[in-house]
Formats: sequence, C-alpha cells, structure tokens
Amino acid sequence: MTDTALYKTRRVVKKSALYLLLIAFAVVFLFPYVFMVNRGLMSNARILEPHMYYWPDGLHFKNYALAFRDGGYGKPLLNSFIVGAIVGVSTPLSSFLAAYAFSKLEWLGKKAMFTLMMLTSLLPGIVTQVPLYVLYNDLGLTNTLFPLFLPGLFFCGAMNVFLMRQFLMSVPKEMEESAKLDGANAFLRCFRICAPLCTPIIIYMAVQGFVGIWGDYLTPSMYNNRTDAPYTLAYALYTMTGEETNSTHPEWIFAAATIMSIVPTIAFIAFQKYLIEGIATAGLKL
Repeated sequence: MTDTALYKTRRVVKKSALYLLLIAFAVVFLFPYVFMVNRGLMSNARILEPHMYYWPDGLHFKNYALAFRDGGYGKPLLNSFIVGAIVGVSTPLSSFLAAYAFSKLEWLGKKAMFTLMMLTSLLPGIVTQVPLYVLYNDLGLTNTLFPLFLPGLFFCGAMNVFLMRQFLMSVPKEMEESAKLDGANAFLRCFRICAPLCTPIIIYMAVQGFVGIWGDYLTPSMYNNRTDAPYTLAYALYTMTGEETNSTHPEWIFAAATIMSIVPTIAFIAFQKYLIEGIATAGLKL
C-alpha cells in the first residue's frame, strides 16, 4: 500500500470514528426528547399499564388538544405567549433606546451614568430577589403576570444595553449628521437610520427575551402563592402535574411538555441566522 493510500485510509477511519462518536452523543441527547414525544402520543390505557412501553400504540394527536382543553394547560399556554410577546418586544426596544442615548447623544454625565449602569451587572440576581418581592408585594402585583414582564420594560439588564451600544457605535456618524441637517430629530434618526442597521442584535435580544421568559420557572414560583393566580406553562407543568386529572392522564403532561420544548426550538430555527450574527458581531463593534 502506497503512502497516499495509507493516508487516505487513516483519514477515512478517523472521520468514521468521529461520526460514530457524534452519532452516539446525538442518540444520548435526543433519547429523553424522543421518549417524551412517544409518551405524549400513547393512549391512556397503554401509558397506565405497569409494563414500560417505549413506542405508542398509534398516533393519538388528540392528547394535545385534550391536554390544553381538559388538562388545564390552555390558559397557562396563553399566559406564556402573552408574557413572552411583551418581553420579546419591550426588551430590545428599551435597550435600543437606552443604548442610542449612550452611543449617539451628548449629554451631561453620560459616562458616569453608563459606568453606574454597568456596575449593576456585578450584582448577583439572588441579591435583588428579596427587595423586588417586597416592592411588588407593596404595589399589589404579586399573584399577577406583571413581575414577569415589567423588568423587560426597563432594559432587562445592563448587558443588553451594552451589547446594543456596541452595535450602534459602528453606525457612521456621517449618516446621522446628514439626517440631522435635513431636519430629522433624535427619534427619527434613531428609528429610521440606526434601527435597520441593528436588525441582527434586535432580533437576537427579542428571541433571547422570549425564550428566557418562556422557560422561566423560578420567577413565577416566587410571586405566585395562590392557586387562582395566573400560571405560565413552565410553572403549570410543575404545579399541576400532581392534580388528580393529570395524574390519571400522564399523556397530557407529556403532550404539554412537548409543546413547551417545541416553541423555543422553532424560534431558534426561524431566527438562527440573526441569532448567530447578532452575538458574533456585537463584540466586534468598536
């Protein structure tokens, strides 16, 4: 065997071993998801049998409709979409407005205010939980959906403003100056010139905000202490699992959990290009 043939053989063997290893990892990581989908498609009689079945006895897609109608997951699903939509819009919008002020406008104390804002990112989230709970409780906002989306109205973190500011700093000043000479005010320059150029980072923050609140269990568990409080789907999947109706219909729980996991997956696939571009280029803007 020649050296060239030996080299090609070794290369094929290495690639084959690598692919087999990746396939093994994929099987391990996908097994819980496949198991969840299968259980959600089983009939109630099959899933309640003592013997463990890994494949459904038919595709019972009605389990999804029954889970959200009779299982009680319909209203939490709607609440999750409402909160996610508000956060997905308010977080990039408020961060964009703040970042524009820090990057394109000149005002007294701008550097000091930006430094103070960035210092807040050093505070661990656990430190602010008790003060926030006391604040929301005094305002009568506990056991409501307001604590879930109110932070999104106020930048939802200094790092969001920082990333948006880095992106805005790459916008040429000449573009804004020419618009200013034409009589455009700050809001027109902000939304007509800068916003279209910041589409990747805006979409990135919108999707991240939506996905973050979509799967958030901790925040609803902190502010909900009544059974009649509005639940999100992430919180309902934990709280309502032990109820009598759902305990006798485990397929409904698996069906709701499948929907819970599919939504962020669809969001990532739909905006994958913008997500990668937004996070990859934000740190390169000087």
